Amino acid sequence: MALLLLLLAALLVASPTVGAKRRDHAPPRFAGLNSATTCVPGPVGGGRTTTYTLTWDAATDNVSPSGTIVYLVYQANAPAAEDFSTPTYTTSTGATSFATPPLPADRPFYFVVRARDQAGNVDGNTVERQGQNVCV
Repeated sequence: MALLLLLLAALLVASPTVGAKRRDHAPPRFAGLNSATTCVPGPVGGGRTTTYTLTWDAATDNVSPSGTIVYLVYQANAPAAEDFSTPTYTTSTGATSFATPPLPADRPFYFVVRARDQAGNVDGNTVERQGQNVCV
């Protein structure tokens, strides 16, 4: 019996899928934000607000399935002014779009989206899109 237990323990240790988790140190592969759009018909201003819809293609990773990746959204009021130390918003896992809360319609907004895998690795893309009003 002891020999059988020893043999089973050796098999479990030798098996790459049992008891051994692969360490993930590589960030996801992510092309960044495709678009940031809104629709505000008529004149913009007068205290109006609008929601921007951000869209992107799913990231891939060497360990985490695409459906488990979350996206960090960075918002700025000027080009290249995003603060990458803290995301403005974080999506649910597997999202490929995000709707911002209402923002002032008469100001420009700029967005960058980055992918974060289950191990906490974040891609470093700097693809920035200015929010575009597609209805004017």
